[in-house]
Amino acid sequence: MNEQEEKALWIRCKEHADDEARDQLIVHHMRLVKYIAGRMAIHVPQTVEMNDLVGWGVLGLMDATDKFDHRQDIRFTTYASIRVRGAIIDQIRSLDWAPRSLRSMARRVGRAREKLRHEKGQEPSAEEMAGELGVSAEQVEDTIAQVQTAQVLSLDDYLPSEGNVETRKIDVTGSVGDSPERALENQERQEQLVQAILQLPDQQQKVLNLYYYEELTLKEIGAVLEVSESRICQVHSAAMKRLRKAIQQGGD
Repeated sequence: MNEQEEKALWIRCKEHADDEARDQLIVHHMRLVKYIAGRMAIHVPQTVEMNDLVGWGVLGLMDATDKFDHRQDIRFTTYASIRVRGAIIDQIRSLDWAPRSLRSMARRVGRAREKLRHEKGQEPSAEEMAGELGVSAEQVEDTIAQVQTAQVLSLDDYLPSEGNVETRKIDVTGSVGDSPERALENQERQEQLVQAILQLPDQQQKVLNLYYYEELTLKEIGAVLEVSESRICQVHSAAMKRLRKAIQQGGD
């Protein structure tokens, strides 16, 4: 479907209440839903299936189609991306992913963090929190990672932008009005991140590159590396854990 054909469908849909045109528009933009769902899949618990994400995204697409004003100077894909992503996030937030044992451990980690932060005047390391709790640093790191996933915190750090590219909020807002000290700090952190990435195993580097730079979905990355989607999630989680630890140690 070319631009003129789509424009004609919008006129039929909006100005003549043509349900058939509406359905054609929804079907035509289904690829947008599948793309967004594929990109977001890596940020949600493994218990969530891809079909769930797509189904929730379709609801967002239908809502976007009904509310879109074709007379405005804005691309539908840009408008719909916000609605689709928002519909998926709303559904995820409405569910309670964290089991009671995880919530209990998370509260203990939170109390230990606040106590050590007050005593030391700085953010405590996983090892310090583990010592305070009498558990291993690995348990603390796993708890923090699981809670972040359960709350879908990472989804809040992405904003829809032109071309459906997901962009970190810090890239959008962080550079404007920063002080020289903050700019230098950001530059140093970026350099630390680059060095940390270079220290990752080859497969982890490939997954990060294909996901964040090539913008492939989990399914596409799995096809490239000839492994399952669940394996890609595991590799990504392992890479992020190593990067967080490296950046934390670099800031000590």
